[in-house]
Amino acid sequence: MSNSNYKKNNFKAVFFDFGGTLMDAESDKKAHYYMMKEIKKIYQLPASAEELLTLYEKQLFNQDMTLKDNKDNAKNNNKDGYYFHKLHFYSELAFQSILQQFNKKVTPNDLQLFHENYLENHLKYIHLVEGAWEAILLVKERGYHCGIISDIDLDYQQEQFKALNIDQAFHSITTSEEVKQYKPAALIFQVALHKANCQGEETFMIGDSYSKDIIGGKNMAMTTIWINRYQNQIDKKNISADFTVTELKEILPILNNFL
Repeated sequence: MSNSNYKKNNFKAVFFDFGGTLMDAESDKKAHYYMMKEIKKIYQLPASAEELLTLYEKQLFNQDMTLKDNKDNAKNNNKDGYYFHKLHFYSELAFQSILQQFNKKVTPNDLQLFHENYLENHLKYIHLVEGAWEAILLVKERGYHCGIISDIDLDYQQEQFKALNIDQAFHSITTSEEVKQYKPAALIFQVALHKANCQGEETFMIGDSYSKDIIGGKNMAMTTIWINRYQNQIDKKNISADFTVTELKEILPILNNFL
């Protein structure tokens, strides 16, 4: 879209997704690999860590490493019997599926062990992508609201942000667990905009998921930047990102031009 369609002083806030946007998706995969190494050792499974990782991620993720849609969260509302589940619920389901394939019965102790394993390895291996701090500082130093809109569990978010030293980096953090709905549901964006005291057309939404970040953001009239890291060719359903890049660091000239 032409730069002439924007006015520099119209913007008041910039929102980032976390997983796969500020957080490096490959480091997440590394954490999952070491989780599987420990699971293989603990349960003496006759499969390699690589094979277990494939099974785990096949249960949990789409090709672009976004969480698979499922019957539990597809409605994105709290009506007609809908019940919100934390993201860790789906990670546990994937873990249970692996053990069941090897005829292992899953106990509450197993789930607790998995939770500890999950947190330990994510805190150890997760890191930010190149350009993340530069983007955050650019937004804050120029006096704009810097926020997070993420499908992330609150307990994990708090621990992970501390480990990455970004727990004080944002003016607001809005999560799916907080509002009990996942992106692209309007409510999570509405709550974030309310915290920033601004309208959608006064904000940037930056994320790696077309279906969650871009569609959700465009539905709120936000200016969107899609980090299409995997060069996905998808049905855009007449909704296009305002800007498309392949790496987070490529957003710096865009933000520098409009903020």
